[in-house]
Amino acid sequence: MAELARRPNVVAKLSGLGTFLRRLDRDHVARITAETVKLFGPERCLFGSNFPIEKLWTDYAALIAAHRDAARPLGDGAMRAIFNDTARRVYRL
Repeated sequence: MAELARRPNVVAKLSGLGTFLRRLDRDHVARITAETVKLFGPERCLFGSNFPIEKLWTDYAALIAAHRDAARPLGDGAMRAIFNDTARRVYRL
């Protein structure tokens, strides 16, 4: 990921983090979120729910809560970027 992070045109989507674990692991979500934001910066990270796949092991509210809790220590600006601004810019919404 470090090599990809050096390329300014690459963004990282924080999505599907339970896919290989087949469960929602809040510590895993927090660790991956922190590492990814450290490499890319919040302005190049965006949240994705990966629903309906994640529905196999969690519900939407729990998934959102895990991702919000993971991003909260990064501050309001980072949360706004991850949950809104980056996607709006990248997808031209």
